This record gives sequence, C-alpha cells and structure tokens, in this order.
Amino acid sequence: MEYFDVVDINKNKLNKTLPRGTTLHEGEYNVGVEVWILNSNNELLLTQRSPLKSHPLRWECPGGCLMAGETSKEGAVREIKEEIGLDIDIEQLHFITTSLYKYQFVDIYTIKLDVSLADLSLQTEEISDARLISISDFLKLNSENQIVPSVYERYNLIKDILF
Repeated sequence: MEYFDVVDINKNKLNKTLPRGTTLHEGEYNVGVEVWILNSNNELLLTQRSPLKSHPLRWECPGGCLMAGETSKEGAVREIKEEIGLDIDIEQLHFITTSLYKYQFVDIYTIKLDVSLADLSLQTEEISDARLISISDFLKLNSENQIVPSVYERYNLIKDILF
C-alpha cells in the first residue's frame, strides 16, 4: 500500500500520512507532479491513460502523486521511471510552478530530452500508449476532448514559459 504526506494550504507537512485513495478533508492536501518532456524539435511526450482510470484513454503528461517522505523532484524521477521506463537525471528537471487542483498541489516540471518511443517501457496498469506531438497537435487533441482537462488548464499556466 502506498502512503502520501498530508500538507496544509502552504504545502507544510501536517505530520500525517494517509493511504493512497483516501479522501482528504477541508484544509488537507497532497502533492503531485507533472513533467512536460520536450525534445529538440519542441515535440511533447504525452501518455494515454489506461481505460481503467478516470479520464480513460485521454492524453496527459507523465506524473502522479508523491509518496510519503519523497521530495517533489524525487517523485518526478520515480514517476517517469515507473510510467514510461526512463531514467532521468534529477538535475535536468526544471521547476516551473505549482498549481492547486481540488485537494492536490501539482508541481510542474519541464525537461528537454530527445527520446524515442521505442525506448519507452509503458506501465500498462496506468498507460495505454505514448506519442510525441507538436503543440498544434496538442491543441487539436484538446479541441477533440482527448486531453485530460486539468492538464490543459496547467498548459495555459505554463505555455509562455515552455515555448
């Protein structure tokens, strides 16, 4: 069973851990990460959610919830390894901002990385597919309701920084 640290509105730990999937109460939050992986052609690596998850078969950037005791950057490195099988250097991650979505803070990172889809090892419980796409294709997917809505909201926060 995975556990996460509970934090307050200022992202200060509340000395409380809960099992993943536990409902949080007013004033309680957890922390997640999202990594925008861009190659040298400014193509974005997107992953498609499993049909068994919320927002089934919609596209998003790799990421997930931090585990208890983990730093944000450590969580980003772990999630990339778990979801798509890539080992990334923690020092290559560039923190952009934090976004609050419901009861979760999402720390948003970017990394420049030339990766081949053939090099990926997808975690099938979480990921159905992966693709490299241009920003115009990302926007087209969003207009077709194929992007996870909260991912598109975060895109709007960071688009001027990314491109």
